[in-house]
Formats: sequence, C-alpha cells, structure tokens
Amino acid sequence: MLAALLFSSAIALTFDDIPGSAIPLISRCDDHAKLRWNEKLIDVVRQHHAPALGLVVASNACGDLQPFLNAWLDAGFDLGNHTFSHRDLNSMPLAEYEEDIVRNEPPLRDALAKHGKTLRYFRHPLLHTGTSAEVRQNLAAFLRDRHYVVAPVTLDSDEFVFAAVYARALRRGDKVLARRVADAYVPFMESTVAFYERRTQEVIGREIPHILLLHMNALNADQLDALLQMLERRRYRFITVDEALRDPAYALPDGYTGLRGISWIHRWGLAKGMPIVLEPDVPDWVAREFRATSSSP
Repeated sequence: MLAALLFSSAIALTFDDIPGSAIPLISRCDDHAKLRWNEKLIDVVRQHHAPALGLVVASNACGDLQPFLNAWLDAGFDLGNHTFSHRDLNSMPLAEYEEDIVRNEPPLRDALAKHGKTLRYFRHPLLHTGTSAEVRQNLAAFLRDRHYVVAPVTLDSDEFVFAAVYARALRRGDKVLARRVADAYVPFMESTVAFYERRTQEVIGREIPHILLLHMNALNADQLDALLQMLERRRYRFITVDEALRDPAYALPDGYTGLRGISWIHRWGLAKGMPIVLEPDVPDWVAREFRATSSSP
C-alpha cells in the first residue's frame, strides 16, 4: 500500500546501441574505456533498483563483445537485438536489413543462454519501421518467424542531440560547455516526460506504463542518476519491458507508415485519426552546437 502511495506511474528503462555511442575522450576502438562507461551506467541503474533492457549493436565493439554482454547480464538485466551495424531500414533493401539482424544474433543468443535467458527483443534502429505497408508487414512477419517481440518506445526524445554535444565538449576539454549541457539535460527530459504524460491521456484516455528510450553514451553514464531521481520525483516506479507490454495499450494498432522514427503514442494516435503533436524541441543553443559536431572534431 505504501508503494502505491509513493509511486503512481510505471516506466521501463531501455538503452540503445550497447556497447555505446558518442563515447568521449577515446578513439572509437578503445573498448576498455567503453566498458568503464557501461559499468558506470549499470551501477546507477542498480542503485535505483531498476530493471533494464540493453539493445545491442555488435559492431560498436571493436574487439570482444562478450565483456559488455556479461556486464549487463551479470547485473541481472536483459539484452535485445538492435541489428549488427545499426542499419537504416529506409535506405536499404529489406533482405539486407534482415541479414544484419541475423548477423547480430549468435553472440547474443550464446551470452543469454549462459545466463538462463533467451533472445526475445528487437528494436528498429532510428525507430524506422518501414516506408511502405508491404515493407512493414514483411519485416513484422520476419521478426515473428524468428520469435522476436518488438520493444516499442512511448517516451522518445532528442536525447541523442545532447549526447553528441556533450561528447564533443569532453573530447575538446571544454568543461564549461559540458557542464552547460549536463545542467540542461534533465530539465529537457522532464519537459519531454510531461509532454508525453499529457499526450498519453489525450490519445489513450488514461495513464499507461511507459517505455523510455535512452542510449548508452557518456552523457547518460554521467547524468543518469539525476535523470532517474527526476522520474522518481514524478512518482514513477521502474518495471521491465515485459511488464509494460502487458498493458492493453500496447496491442493498439500502429497507424504510421513513413520515413520518420516516432513514438508509439503518435502511432496509436494516427490510427485513431489524431494528428501528431510534436514533443519539445532541444534549446536553440544545443541545436547550434549539435550542427557544429558534423563540421568539426
């Protein structure tokens, strides 16, 4: 009864791109440093007694992927398939995309089996699910045949924009910019959560357990404690993706076919004939810094 009074909502934590993206201070192939970032993030999740699902992109490890998988599984968390090389379904034939899914499976199946688990979850990179009904349906059939459950996302954001600016600031030793990004990150995420809370009521007519998309990166390794504290202040308790998916809302029809990667809240709204209402934009200064990341180191 006390838990019910303290926490009125539920949320599942998911982290894309394991073993990591936009990791600062290192070359892309410094797996030892990447593993330290993973362990730091994992420790924070455990401190909050939260389950977590990591979505793996095997090519993000330059050497042995196994230590990363073991770190997540030894912590009691689950892992899913995010394709071998984070391919974009919008820009390639479906057959090649499916090959990239299968290529990612052997190390995942082996690591999960050693921890008494099976490979169940898949998430589309960029949340791109198909630009035509035919592609969407054929991919969905392929995933079903391979016994996957799609890990949908209800709380989506431009968190990756903050992460890219933060990583660049750390690489350049710009502590002032890094601190400014870190200070702005959690308030931005709270505005996004508040937006989706309202929009969920409009689309579904009630509160639902949410699934939050985050990424394995330096920003989240450093700021996840503050982010999870914010969610706790908003009276969220942490649950598994499987628990979230038991809510009937996740069986609603997906009304979206197109180029964009969007929240399932928007997809369910479109199926009901409701227009997309955009979530909060990143601050202008963050957007400017993000554009600069593509033109300088």
